[in-house]
Amino acid sequence: MLTYLPPSERETPQPPSDKPWLLLLLCVFWVFPGLIGHDPWKPSELETAAVIGRFLAGQHWSLPFFGEQPYLIAGPLYYWSGALLAWPLGKLGVSIHDAARLITGVWMALAMWGVGLAGRELFGRRQGRVCVMVLIGSIGLVVWGHHLAPPVLTLTAFSWLAYALAYARRQPFFAGLLLGLVWLVLIAGTNLGQFGLAVLIALAIGSVGPWRRAAYLVTLVTALVISLPIGAIWLIDLSRYDPAAFQHWYRLFALGPYDGFGHLAWFSGTGYTLAVLPWFAWPALPLAAWGIWVNRTDLGSQPKLLLPLLMAVLALLWLMLAGDTRESDLLVLLPSLALLAGAGIDTLRRGAAAALNWFGVMTLGIGACLLWLGWLVLHGGVPISWTVALQAASPAYQLSLHWGGLLFGLVLTALWCWVLSRKRPLGRQAVTNWACGVTLVWGVLIGLWQPWLDAAKSYREVVLSLRNELAQQVPGCVAGEVSTSMIASLDYFAGIRLASGPLAQDCPLVLRQGTPPVGSLVSWEGQRAGENHERFYLIELPRD
Repeated sequence: MLTYLPPSERETPQPPSDKPWLLLLLCVFWVFPGLIGHDPWKPSELETAAVIGRFLAGQHWSLPFFGEQPYLIAGPLYYWSGALLAWPLGKLGVSIHDAARLITGVWMALAMWGVGLAGRELFGRRQGRVCVMVLIGSIGLVVWGHHLAPPVLTLTAFSWLAYALAYARRQPFFAGLLLGLVWLVLIAGTNLGQFGLAVLIALAIGSVGPWRRAAYLVTLVTALVISLPIGAIWLIDLSRYDPAAFQHWYRLFALGPYDGFGHLAWFSGTGYTLAVLPWFAWPALPLAAWGIWVNRTDLGSQPKLLLPLLMAVLALLWLMLAGDTRESDLLVLLPSLALLAGAGIDTLRRGAAAALNWFGVMTLGIGACLLWLGWLVLHGGVPISWTVALQAASPAYQLSLHWGGLLFGLVLTALWCWVLSRKRPLGRQAVTNWACGVTLVWGVLIGLWQPWLDAAKSYREVVLSLRNELAQQVPGCVAGEVSTSMIASLDYFAGIRLASGPLAQDCPLVLRQGTPPVGSLVSWEGQRAGENHERFYLIELPRD
């Protein structure tokens, strides 16, 4: 159990053994796997790739768009940054989705940097790296930290929000510059709901501790002067370029999990948040709870505890009061939880730290062993029943050795074994081993299994099959009644844009999802290999 340990009995880190390059190496191994080498997957990657592709093709800068519809679930900043990287890399032959996905790695690296700086600013030297390890060890971040989608901006913004507010105690003006950039990222890259939360946190912290002074007004005013005028540019341009799209965003998407100003969604997020948060934020959540408990007598007097605690409480209330909370929205909590965990990591009792360390080594080590075993079964053919089951789960996968992924998995496994042999203070050892274990499992999964996963999850083959069928049809429009993922796939992989609304009434062909009605004239059917639930068919409507 998590038990208080008197200061005289605590093991404290030894400064002479600092090796910051090891943390940098860990971050590189955590960030890189999964960013390249596979087609866009659900959720959100297909839509994001299609939007970036349209921007590169000349789509108006303020309106994210694919198919024949705007895509306004988030601001355009992520798409701009993805297009900015995809444009030069595309000249070198890199696919749009691989090139654009690298921007997630850039934003993720910025998030790690922000948390590290905040941890050092609040708790002192060497504490920032612990906070970073807690952050990248969080289970829920593994997918969103490698995903071609805007939610990574949420993590980056709130990581730097913590640093900007902590830095405001020493340098109000420069902290205001940082805070203004954070708010600008939230306005242009996420939604006004998250921007409002960040503003609320900044105002609330101004009423307590060392922030309660006139100099802090310099921080707030500077941030407002930077963020509001620049952030309003894309909204003003959108309202002028496409008033209908602006109204659609304003009414339904402007406030994120609270929907929009035309339809406010409230009080439905409590159950979802409480159900998902324990695994999503593991082990940051229990370590943060310990950090709060062990420092409970200083919560009201120590600025280093007030800031992350206030951020965590307000973010949790924001999530629980929302009406349309999604998994990616929980990213607002991770920076503050990582900082709170850093406040108590060196006070973990030996038994609690050893238990966490043992649990991480066993769970993640067994997970990596199972991935290796499954790969050997798939490529070795023994036992046959297991091989057949794995092949049936991804029928389109062609057995072949991908030496790069295999070598990467071997290197990660060897490094993990070496990390386990290193001597560190128990609390830090548990966090380090957990973060390295998460990196190991993710790296082995991507290194060994990415081609197998891509063969099952990619829409490329089904879209190209439909394109070949349409090439044999009489030219004309195609109406669509399919999922957003399929609409985006058609646009991205084949340049097919399904008509909708009044324009669809005169189309001779209709693409639908599900089972064809009896008596309909079906000219094409398709699905992803191994997919039994998502089937598509193309029907010809009778001509008058």
